[in-house]
Amino acid sequence: MLKYLTQAAICLFVLVSACEPNSSESLEPVPTEPKDIPSGKEDDDSSDTLIETDSTIILALAEVNALRQKGCNCGDQTMPSTSKVTWNAALYAAALAHAKDMQLNDYFNHTSPSGENVYHRLIKAGYISTSSAVLAYGENIAFGKFDTETAVQKWFESPSHCANLMRDTYKEMAIAHDGNYWVQVFGAKRE
Repeated sequence: MLKYLTQAAICLFVLVSACEPNSSESLEPVPTEPKDIPSGKEDDDSSDTLIETDSTIILALAEVNALRQKGCNCGDQTMPSTSKVTWNAALYAAALAHAKDMQLNDYFNHTSPSGENVYHRLIKAGYISTSSAVLAYGENIAFGKFDTETAVQKWFESPSHCANLMRDTYKEMAIAHDGNYWVQVFGAKRE
Protein backbone atom coordinates (compact mmCIF):
# COMPACT_ATOMS: atom_id res chain seq x y z
CA MET A 1 0.00 0.00 0.00
CA LEU A 2 2.80 2.41 0.91
CA LYS A 3 4.53 1.66 -2.41
CA TYR A 4 1.31 2.55 -4.28
CA LEU A 5 0.88 5.79 -2.33
CA THR A 6 4.49 6.78 -3.03
CA GLN A 7 4.03 6.11 -6.75
CA ALA A 8 0.76 8.06 -6.78
CA ALA A 9 2.42 11.00 -5.03
CA ILE A 10 5.30 11.03 -7.53
CA CYS A 11 2.87 11.00 -10.46
CA LEU A 12 0.94 13.84 -8.89
CA PHE A 13 4.14 15.90 -8.50
CA VAL A 14 4.83 15.55 -12.21
CA LEU A 15 1.28 16.46 -13.22
CA VAL A 16 1.02 19.50 -10.96
CA SER A 17 4.36 20.93 -12.02
CA ALA A 18 2.92 21.33 -15.51
CA CYS A 19 0.19 23.80 -14.43
CA GLU A 20 -0.22 26.75 -16.80
CA PRO A 21 -0.58 30.21 -15.24
CA ASN A 22 -3.83 32.13 -15.48
CA SER A 23 -3.49 35.61 -14.04
CA SER A 24 -7.24 36.23 -14.13
CA GLU A 25 -7.97 33.73 -11.35
CA SER A 26 -8.21 34.95 -7.78
CA LEU A 27 -8.35 33.44 -4.33
CA GLU A 28 -10.98 35.92 -3.23
CA PRO A 29 -14.58 34.71 -3.14
CA VAL A 30 -16.55 35.88 -6.15
CA PRO A 31 -20.35 35.88 -6.03
CA THR A 32 -21.68 33.70 -8.83
CA GLU A 33 -25.06 32.52 -9.93
CA PRO A 34 -25.71 28.78 -9.76
CA LYS A 35 -24.93 27.06 -13.05
CA ASP A 36 -27.29 24.65 -14.76
CA ILE A 37 -25.27 21.46 -14.89
CA PRO A 38 -26.69 18.03 -15.63
CA SER A 39 -27.00 16.04 -12.45
CA GLY A 40 -25.83 12.80 -13.97
CA LYS A 41 -28.64 11.04 -12.09
CA GLU A 42 -29.71 9.02 -15.14
CA ASP A 43 -26.39 7.22 -15.65
CA ASP A 44 -24.80 7.58 -12.23
CA ASP A 45 -24.36 4.26 -10.48
CA SER A 46 -22.94 5.83 -7.29
CA SER A 47 -25.47 8.46 -6.29
CA ASP A 48 -24.85 8.01 -2.58
CA THR A 49 -21.15 7.22 -2.49
CA LEU A 50 -19.36 7.80 0.78
CA ILE A 51 -15.60 8.01 0.52
CA GLU A 52 -14.70 8.06 4.20
CA THR A 53 -12.90 4.72 4.18
CA ASP A 54 -9.43 4.20 5.59
CA SER A 55 -7.82 3.65 2.19
CA THR A 56 -9.51 6.67 0.60
CA ILE A 57 -8.60 8.94 3.51
CA ILE A 58 -4.99 7.74 3.36
CA LEU A 59 -4.82 8.30 -0.41
CA ALA A 60 -6.44 11.76 -0.29
CA LEU A 61 -4.21 12.91 2.55
CA ALA A 62 -1.10 11.45 0.90
CA GLU A 63 -1.79 13.29 -2.35
CA VAL A 64 -2.52 16.63 -0.72
CA ASN A 65 0.24 16.40 1.89
CA ALA A 66 2.93 15.32 -0.58
CA LEU A 67 2.52 18.57 -2.48
CA ARG A 68 2.02 20.69 0.63
CA GLN A 69 5.36 19.42 1.95
CA LYS A 70 7.18 19.83 -1.35
CA GLY A 71 5.62 23.11 -2.49
CA CYS A 72 4.47 23.70 -6.05
CA ASN A 73 3.57 26.26 -8.66
CA CYS A 74 -0.09 27.24 -8.72
CA GLY A 75 -0.22 28.96 -12.07
CA ASP A 76 2.25 31.83 -11.86
CA GLN A 77 2.28 31.77 -8.06
CA THR A 78 5.05 29.78 -6.36
CA MET A 79 3.75 28.16 -3.21
CA PRO A 80 6.41 27.19 -0.65
CA SER A 81 6.27 23.97 1.33
CA THR A 82 3.89 24.02 4.27
CA SER A 83 2.60 21.75 7.02
CA LYS A 84 0.55 18.61 6.52
CA VAL A 85 -3.20 18.63 7.05
CA THR A 86 -5.08 15.95 8.97
CA TRP A 87 -8.48 14.40 8.24
CA ASN A 88 -11.40 15.80 10.22
CA ALA A 89 -14.75 14.00 10.51
CA ALA A 90 -16.75 17.22 11.05
CA LEU A 91 -15.24 18.72 7.89
CA TYR A 92 -16.18 15.49 6.12
CA ALA A 93 -19.77 15.90 7.33
CA ALA A 94 -19.84 19.49 6.01
CA ALA A 95 -18.36 18.42 2.65
CA LEU A 96 -20.76 15.50 2.28
CA ALA A 97 -23.79 17.62 3.19
CA HIS A 98 -22.88 20.14 0.47
CA ALA A 99 -22.22 17.43 -2.14
CA LYS A 100 -25.57 15.80 -1.34
CA ASP A 101 -27.38 19.16 -1.47
CA MET A 102 -25.89 20.02 -4.88
CA GLN A 103 -26.80 16.55 -6.19
CA LEU A 104 -30.34 16.68 -4.80
CA ASN A 105 -31.07 20.25 -5.92
CA ASP A 106 -29.14 20.09 -9.21
CA TYR A 107 -26.82 23.12 -8.80
CA PHE A 108 -23.06 23.69 -8.72
CA ASN A 109 -21.99 26.56 -6.47
CA HIS A 110 -20.32 27.31 -3.14
CA THR A 111 -23.56 28.94 -2.00
CA SER A 112 -26.76 26.88 -1.87
CA PRO A 113 -30.03 28.14 -3.35
CA SER A 114 -31.14 28.84 0.26
CA GLY A 115 -28.07 31.06 0.83
CA GLU A 116 -25.94 28.70 2.93
CA ASN A 117 -22.18 28.86 2.40
CA VAL A 118 -19.25 26.88 3.78
CA TYR A 119 -19.28 28.86 7.05
CA HIS A 120 -22.90 27.84 7.71
CA ARG A 121 -22.10 24.22 6.86
CA LEU A 122 -19.18 24.20 9.32
CA ILE A 123 -21.51 25.30 12.11
CA LYS A 124 -24.16 22.70 11.17
CA ALA A 125 -21.52 19.95 11.08
CA GLY A 126 -20.27 20.91 14.54
CA TYR A 127 -16.79 21.97 13.43
CA ILE A 128 -17.25 25.42 14.97
CA SER A 129 -19.93 27.12 17.04
CA THR A 130 -19.10 30.79 16.38
CA SER A 131 -17.01 32.83 13.97
CA SER A 132 -14.47 33.49 16.71
CA ALA A 133 -13.78 29.74 16.98
CA VAL A 134 -12.40 29.43 13.45
CA LEU A 135 -9.02 30.68 12.31
CA ALA A 136 -9.38 29.78 8.63
CA TYR A 137 -11.63 27.77 6.34
CA GLY A 138 -12.02 27.18 2.64
CA GLU A 139 -13.71 24.99 0.09
CA ASN A 140 -13.03 23.55 -3.35
CA ILE A 141 -15.79 22.01 -5.46
CA ALA A 142 -15.67 19.97 -8.65
CA PHE A 143 -18.15 18.26 -10.95
CA GLY A 144 -17.39 15.10 -12.85
CA LYS A 145 -17.47 11.34 -12.89
CA PHE A 146 -14.02 10.56 -11.51
CA ASP A 147 -12.25 9.13 -8.47
CA THR A 148 -10.68 10.87 -5.47
CA GLU A 149 -7.22 10.93 -7.03
CA THR A 150 -8.53 12.65 -10.17
CA ALA A 151 -10.54 15.17 -8.14
CA VAL A 152 -7.42 16.19 -6.20
CA GLN A 153 -5.41 16.32 -9.44
CA LYS A 154 -7.97 18.63 -11.07
CA TRP A 155 -7.89 20.99 -8.08
CA PHE A 156 -4.09 21.12 -8.23
CA GLU A 157 -4.25 21.90 -11.98
CA SER A 158 -6.41 24.98 -11.34
CA PRO A 159 -4.30 27.91 -10.05
CA SER A 160 -6.94 29.24 -7.63
CA HIS A 161 -7.90 25.79 -6.29
CA CYS A 162 -4.22 24.84 -6.03
CA ALA A 163 -3.45 27.99 -4.02
CA ASN A 164 -6.39 27.14 -1.75
CA LEU A 165 -4.95 23.63 -1.22
CA MET A 166 -1.56 25.14 -0.35
CA ARG A 167 -2.69 27.77 2.19
CA ASP A 168 -0.50 27.45 5.24
CA THR A 169 -3.27 28.43 7.65
CA TYR A 170 -5.20 25.19 7.05
CA LYS A 171 -4.62 22.37 9.53
CA GLU A 172 -7.41 19.92 8.65
CA MET A 173 -9.35 18.81 5.58
CA ALA A 174 -11.87 16.36 4.20
CA ILE A 175 -13.15 15.37 0.78
CA ALA A 176 -16.60 13.96 0.02
CA HIS A 177 -18.73 13.37 -3.03
CA ASP A 178 -22.25 12.44 -3.98
CA GLY A 179 -22.67 11.29 -7.56
CA ASN A 180 -20.61 13.67 -9.70
CA TYR A 181 -20.45 16.46 -7.10
CA TRP A 182 -17.12 16.72 -5.23
CA VAL A 183 -16.38 18.93 -2.22
CA GLN A 184 -13.13 19.51 -0.36
CA VAL A 185 -13.29 21.51 2.88
CA PHE A 186 -10.36 22.93 4.86
CA GLY A 187 -10.27 24.37 8.34
CA ALA A 188 -8.23 25.53 11.28
CA LYS A 189 -9.71 26.31 14.68
CA ARG A 190 -8.37 28.78 17.19
CA GLU A 191 -6.57 27.09 20.05
